[in-house]
Formats: sequence, structure tokens, C-alpha cells
Amino acid sequence: MYLSLPVTLALFIGLVCLFFIARWQGGQPARPERGPRMIPWTLIAILAAGLAVILLAHLASFAGFDFSQRPGRF
Repeated sequence: MYLSLPVTLALFIGLVCLFFIARWQGGQPARPERGPRMIPWTLIAILAAGLAVILLAHLASFAGFDFSQRPGRF
């Protein structure tokens, strides 16, 4: 699948924002009077960070970095 540069940047920025929102929500104290938390904010933050790292590598490939495996090189 090919993502163009504007789409990759938009997804990367969106995932970074989602990460910060999820970390902020996950850090809020529990409020038992409102019931249990139904959204796993920590898991959402981990997934958003993982996808952002993948998109960061994709952005680096747009910049000219080559991540292919070359046999015989360390």
C-alpha cells in the first residue's frame, strides 16, 4: 500500500495527538461515582505510539533513508 506524503503527515499528526489525549485521559484519577472506565486509554496510547513510529519510518523513507536489509553488511 502506498501513502502519499500529505496523507502520511496527516495520519502521523493525528496519531501523535491521539497519543497525547490518551495519555492525558489515562492519567486522570479514577472517579468511582461515575462508574468504571470503559475505554482502555493505556492500550490506545500504546497502539497510537506504535503506529506513529511506523509512519515515522515511512516519512524517513520519503526523505531518502533506505531501510532495506542488505546481506553482508552490519
